[in-house]
Amino acid sequence: MFLRDAHIDQRMLMALAHERDGRYREARQEVERLLSSEPDHVMANHLAGKLCFHRGMLDLAIDYYRAALKNAEAFVLGHYDLGVAWYHRGNMPEAIRAFRTCLKLDPHYNAAHYRLGIALFHAGELDKALEHFQKSTALTPEYLMARYHIGAIYERKGDLKSAAREFERSLEEGVGEVSSAYHLARIREVEGNERAAKALLERARQFGRDSVRIP
Repeated sequence: MFLRDAHIDQRMLMALAHERDGRYREARQEVERLLSSEPDHVMANHLAGKLCFHRGMLDLAIDYYRAALKNAEAFVLGHYDLGVAWYHRGNMPEAIRAFRTCLKLDPHYNAAHYRLGIALFHAGELDKALEHFQKSTALTPEYLMARYHIGAIYERKGDLKSAAREFERSLEEGVGEVSSAYHLARIREVEGNERAAKALLERARQFGRDSVRIP
């Protein structure tokens, strides 16, 4: 994608450097100049999409990501970022399509399995979502948010024993996961274990207070 023209490549590298260092206005200006002369530049379109996404301009971000992928169908990160943009746009079918394309290109892309699981979860496809959350935890066992969502799926299915196991796993490293503590408290309450339920609710409240104090 690089090594085409020294001047163009230098502009792209400058835009990336600005974006890396948090100088987003300068990054936008540089990438806009580049696209004015090279409208099909893959990396420039992708970076423009990222910059628009972080400004909340989702439709424009999607347009840029699509422009990047038009000339680079095997660009894995492009499909992933497109899926994230569609997800935040609230379009689960398009998000699912983008993440599946990403995983077709790279079946071991852990973040794509997790994101696909989230999109499928919101689309109500719980069994398929569970499959991808489990793949995510297999690839990255320490990824505790996947454990939380596995627990939420089991809870919805009425399998409280399996749900409790997953919520406990998401808490076992001492991670301040408010949602896992709250859901586990509800399960303990259903089981009649009021003491454990109260302790977990207090733990969830403490997590909340600690997170508020983080600068």
